[in-house]
Amino acid sequence: MWVIKLGGSVTHYDSLVQWLQLVVRWGDGKVIIVPGGGMYADAVRNFQQMRAKFPDGHINDQQAHALAIYAMDQMARSLVAMAPELTLVRNPLEIAESGWQHRGLVWLPSEMALNPALASELALPETWEVTSDSLAAWLAWQLEASHLVLVKSDDRLVEAHTHFELTSLQSMDVIDQGLSALLSQAQFKTWVVHQSQYGLFEVGFNTSQLEPYLLQT
Repeated sequence: MWVIKLGGSVTHYDSLVQWLQLVVRWGDGKVIIVPGGGMYADAVRNFQQMRAKFPDGHINDQQAHALAIYAMDQMARSLVAMAPELTLVRNPLEIAESGWQHRGLVWLPSEMALNPALASELALPETWEVTSDSLAAWLAWQLEASHLVLVKSDDRLVEAHTHFELTSLQSMDVIDQGLSALLSQAQFKTWVVHQSQYGLFEVGFNTSQLEPYLLQT
């Protein structure tokens, strides 16, 4: 199983459609997209900051964390509206059933990520330091995936010519701080690619061209 995290900032680029069509073409029930919250998550953050100016009715980080996950749900529905050949899935049963139908998948995270029973198995801090990066890694753990691909729009990624190091990308604010704990003992490989590099997967989801983009933990 491949987990593909499409950062919310990717929605500002024409390449978004290319990524979606790759999953339509090659998904075959083995590729699942985790969407960033994008503008929907930005709205949650802005609302929290606006309410912080008032003595009553503020929103704490735990509440904002849940709302940001619902924002990811909204983005997931938006992506499937753009590419109806993709299928929305909420939990492992739906993921398995849709996999048998050989469809490309898009995850609605709220059912699993806000489930206290699942959260206790691999707890995620309920703060803004945990983004869809960590949610994607968390899902990869839950599904026992073999690969996690983080698709980012930061142009510094295309300027680098070496393997990416986790701590380096975290210091650059390219990926979130919550990934350290999730990746420290992960069985899956993590790759970081720029939004313009969808051509790496034009012949399918495999590792033949991915070696330079392996994330070193």
